Amino acid sequence: MPRLLRPYVNAFLLGFIATFIAFLFVRFNASDVMLGVVIGAVGGALALVGYGYLNRKFGTPEVLYDKDGNPVRR
Repeated sequence: MPRLLRPYVNAFLLGFIATFIAFLFVRFNASDVMLGVVIGAVGGALALVGYGYLNRKFGTPEVLYDKDGNPVRR
């Protein structure tokens, strides 16, 4: 996906999710919706922690730059 479209796709997804949650509050019981939101937030947090761990363990090493902006070999 082109870099220029990422902010727009993210904004669309945020709006979609917020509107969908508002729809769920109108359609179903509020306590059930809150339980679903909490479960989803916990799942998202676990996925974020897992992604961070795997990225740290198997990700590419960071590139160091000197004061002129040139990459430095280790």
